[in-house]
Amino acid sequence: MKIIPVMDVLGGVVVHAVKGERSNYKPLKSLLCSNPNPLDVALAFKKLGFKTLYLADLDAIVDNVLDVSLIKVLGKVGFEELMVDVGVYSYTKPEKILENGASKIVVGTETLYRLENLKSLLKKINPEKIVVSLDYKNKILTKAGELEGLGLDEAAFRLQNLGVKTLMFIDLSKVGSGEGVNLNLVKKILGVLNIPLIVGGGIRDMGDILSLKRMGVSGVLVATALHKGKIRKEEIASLV
Repeated sequence: MKIIPVMDVLGGVVVHAVKGERSNYKPLKSLLCSNPNPLDVALAFKKLGFKTLYLADLDAIVDNVLDVSLIKVLGKVGFEELMVDVGVYSYTKPEKILENGASKIVVGTETLYRLENLKSLLKKINPEKIVVSLDYKNKILTKAGELEGLGLDEAAFRLQNLGVKTLMFIDLSKVGSGEGVNLNLVKKILGVLNIPLIVGGGIRDMGDILSLKRMGVSGVLVATALHKGKIRKEEIASLV
């Protein structure tokens, strides 16, 4: 089980993501560091002992503005693994993302136009370097007609059959809410998978993480619970 801190960056600063309502995202206020500068937040995560960092570049995801300098900076912090979601650029410019410091590319269904885009990426890049995120907000968020209207289990099974090696499930309606994870949805996805599943959205504390671990989840994405001090350094050390 990996605990993976998440950094959502918008307008060059780390923001507090809440329920996927991006127009309302505000600069991060955290107990871990005094400002929302991405490098300072990353260093605070590193100090807690995390080995993996997940960057969601919202400028790229929402506005199609790609700035690899941020990836370069974060790539030099010293994490063993840097996972990066840059929207459509995750599958149109994968080499550029990897060359500039990312170790894994995250392809979110929200910005996936066709499954063919993903198929091509899996042939072009080592599939072990690709993580596909099932983005969900009461339904699967996607522009790919092949996934529209599918249940989570059907979509997960289809992605696995394409050759995806790691799947992520992000419940955007829960992100930043501290409301807990919808374990029934997670169970549904796990029921069809034989590849690792990473889960994000709503993690409140270590209790939620341990529940997911018992279910067979391979990793969890956390942000708000860390910034509010709900998860302690000693607890992190037991799992990272």
